[in-house]
Amino acid sequence: MINKTDTKRAVPLVLTAALLLSGCGVNGTSAGQNQKPDGVQEETQVQTAEVKEVAILSTAESRIVADSTDIKAGTGIAYQDTDFSTPEDYFYKYSNVDYGEIDDRVTYYSSTIGEDKQCGVLLPPGYDTSNKYPVVYLLHGFGGDHFDWNRGDCYVQDIYGNMLANNTAVPAIVVMPDMYTAPADTKETADGEQKRAAYDKLVYDLENDLMPYIESHYAVKTGRENTAIIGTSQGGTEALAIGFLLQDKIGYIGSLAPCPGVIPTPYNEGTYWNTPLMDDFTIESPAMAPYYLQLAAGTTDPWCLEPTKYYENVLTDEQIAHTYYLLDGAGHEDSVWENGLYQFFKRIFKQ
Repeated sequence: MINKTDTKRAVPLVLTAALLLSGCGVNGTSAGQNQKPDGVQEETQVQTAEVKEVAILSTAESRIVADSTDIKAGTGIAYQDTDFSTPEDYFYKYSNVDYGEIDDRVTYYSSTIGEDKQCGVLLPPGYDTSNKYPVVYLLHGFGGDHFDWNRGDCYVQDIYGNMLANNTAVPAIVVMPDMYTAPADTKETADGEQKRAAYDKLVYDLENDLMPYIESHYAVKTGRENTAIIGTSQGGTEALAIGFLLQDKIGYIGSLAPCPGVIPTPYNEGTYWNTPLMDDFTIESPAMAPYYLQLAAGTTDPWCLEPTKYYENVLTDEQIAHTYYLLDGAGHEDSVWENGLYQFFKRIFKQ
C-alpha cells in the first residue's frame, strides 16, 4: 500500500473551476499512434498510459466483509482480477460491431427542482424488453452535462461496445445524468460555487426522480447488486459520495480523479471545493459494503491526484475493500477516464 503519512501531509491544492472541465476529448489530447486493425470504421481519439501503481484491499482483508462469507459482497470476485492493462485496440470502432443506441435527450420530471430534466441513455446492443439489464449511472465532470458522452470524439460507446462484443463486460443500460440539479434557467449564469451546490443535489434527484424513472421506463434489474455509479473529476466526487450515501441502492462505485469534497480533507479549506458531502466513509452494515469500489488517477494530475490518494488512505484506514491505481504520466485527462471505464465495466455485475 502507499505511504499514508506522506499523502496526508500534502500541501493544499488550489482548484480552478474553469480548468476542471472533464468529458470526452475536452482536454484536446490526441490518440496514441496504434496501428489500425482490419475492419476499423473510424478511430476514437484515445490516449494510452501505463499503470504505475496498484493497491488492492480485497474483501478477504476487509473488516467490513471478511467475516460475512454468506453475503455476495464477501465473495470478492471483482478484487480477484488484478490485471489493469487494456487491449491496444479497445477504443477502435469496427464496422461489424453493434454499439447500441444512445438517446441523449431523455426527459423526466425532477421533483427535486420542480421541473423537467434531461439525461442520456445508452442501450446495449440487442436491447430486448423481454430481458432485464443492470444499470450504470455515468457522471460527467465540472462544467459538463449529459451531452458530453455523445459528442463526436467520445469513446464510451466504442469502448463498451467492444467489450460486449468480446464478452469482457456484462450488458447493461448506461444512464448519463446532467449533474446540474437546479432550475435550467439558472445554469448559464451560475458561478462555480453555485454549480458545485447544484451538483451536490444530484443525490436527491437520482434517488427520488431519475432512478424511479429509469426503472419504470426501461427493462431494468433493480437492487444494489444490479446498480453501479462512476464519474470523472467532479463526477468522481459525486459518484464516490452517492455510492456511500445510497449504499442500500448502489452496489458498485467508480471514482476517477475525484476532487475534494467527499469527506473533510486538508485541500482548499474555506472554499466551496472543500465542502464535504459526508463526514466519513461509513458502511451501515456488512451487507451494505460495495461489491466493488475503484479509485484511479494520473501521476501528473495537478488538481485531483492528492485528493484521490487521501480518499484511498482513509478507505484503507477504515478497512473498506477497494482498488486503487495510478496511470503513469497521465494528467487530468481522457486517458484516465478511458482506462477507468474499461476497468470498471470489466469487473461490475459479476459477483
